[in-house]
Amino acid sequence: MFLTDPVLRRIAADTNDVLPEQQWRHDTATPEPIGDLARLLHKTALDFTDSTTNLDQALTRLGVLANKARQGLAARAGLYLPGHQHILTDALVARERHTVLGVTLTACYRAWRNHRPMNEGDERHLLLRRCDPSHGVATLQRKDPDTWLVIPDAEAAASFDIPYPQRIVGEVTHTEPGWAPTAYIAREHQVPLAAVYQLPIRGELTSACRTLLRWWHLRHSDAWHNRTPAQLTPAELAHLTD
Repeated sequence: MFLTDPVLRRIAADTNDVLPEQQWRHDTATPEPIGDLARLLHKTALDFTDSTTNLDQALTRLGVLANKARQGLAARAGLYLPGHQHILTDALVARERHTVLGVTLTACYRAWRNHRPMNEGDERHLLLRRCDPSHGVATLQRKDPDTWLVIPDAEAAASFDIPYPQRIVGEVTHTEPGWAPTAYIAREHQVPLAAVYQLPIRGELTSACRTLLRWWHLRHSDAWHNRTPAQLTPAELAHLTD
């Protein structure tokens, strides 16, 4: 899974930016104002990570309390939970602190990012659903100036129910009408290992990447029946391009 760091996951959810690491750490030794912003962001990131752990622990204790309550209710049709007020208060306090730190983290990140534009380079990362890390990340590797190879992470493969985590599932090419997805399976730096499928052109890059993953989901389902994209029903095409 790509976004395992809670800080990077929260930033992705709030800004749609997918970072491979906490890149502001490289600026923390810089004396200029960008260094001040980086150090403030780094401190907030550490606090947010601790807060995530504390909130998770508080919710775990709350879950244990809820299970005990249900068991007692089933056994005696009554409710006796010594110490429940303390556990509930801890969870609420942890939630409030986490909420405040989340807002502060995003504000600090935006301030740092405004002074630190990032070059696209030959590799980039996209959330497959805008501001929703739960659908996973596609890593794009440049093949030529207009074409990117598409590699879903483990979370994306699980979300779209395809058996290809961390493998090339095709490519997307920028054309005059839009982004043209071409589905095939290959290992990194190798030619396609199976059939190649031309899929409907999409108006947006992320949508074209989703079309690739949806095609492989259909391709491995009982509904495929050895068809090509041109043989799909209108409903299947609509789902493919959602």
